[in-house]
Amino acid sequence: MKNTIFKSLFIAAIAIVFVSCKKKKEEMPTPILIPATPIVPIDTTIKTQMLSLSIANMANGKPADFSSIFTTSTGVRYKIESLRYYISNIRLVKADGSELPIKDKYLLVNPAMVNYPLGAVPVGDYKGIKFGVGVDSAANHADNTKYPTTHPLAMQSPSIYWSWKSGYIFMMFEGNCDTTDTQTDVLTYNQFSKSFFYHIGMDMLYSQVDLSTSAFSVGNVPKEIKLEANLDNFFTNIDLKKENMTHSMGAGAPLAMKAKGNIPTMFSIK
Repeated sequence: MKNTIFKSLFIAAIAIVFVSCKKKKEEMPTPILIPATPIVPIDTTIKTQMLSLSIANMANGKPADFSSIFTTSTGVRYKIESLRYYISNIRLVKADGSELPIKDKYLLVNPAMVNYPLGAVPVGDYKGIKFGVGVDSAANHADNTKYPTTHPLAMQSPSIYWSWKSGYIFMMFEGNCDTTDTQTDVLTYNQFSKSFFYHIGMDMLYSQVDLSTSAFSVGNVPKEIKLEANLDNFFTNIDLKKENMTHSMGAGAPLAMKAKGNIPTMFSIK
């Protein structure tokens, strides 16, 4: 009898525990599944390499220095005292014809400096390069005091900025020329007593250079594009004896327009 009662109590206790566990299991809240944030794969297939411009300013087939004597195609002899110009809006022309801009890059070119870094660009084949000579309109009329002293658009010494005009001189080409007709005039020949200056500026004189048919490749080592600027072409249809001064406005505007037409022809890739 006692065994029967004990067995009954034992079975009842097990049933209570089973029901209690089952109830707790049923009362457990359903877990909320939060989807994992998708992982965007990083494209590691695009390789880049450093690119720079090596700019050689030439006249009569030799470096355009400040000590040599040069001659225009019409026989006018001259010496250079100053040569500076801006290059901006640089674009690489891809193999498919699209353009890759080198953003926010301004170069202030002068004969004393040869190499101009452009930064890292994708490795590959390019049809050529395009750029402007001068400063684009937005930068041309911006506050030039905001730039650090090392920036090409900062105030320069000597100045290459028209403070009274609020704009940059895109190209400053200055020197002295000999306007005598023959070598027999020993009193004036080789005196280079006539000054000349070409200050090319203002938005309408911003020149575009298209070298998109001068192909090059960027590979696994730093690439240098050898750019040549030939001053002989600057004087095309310009008589240095008579057309030798312009501030790009007023009476000098037609001469400045002539210079603008010649500037793109100065450049080539070697």
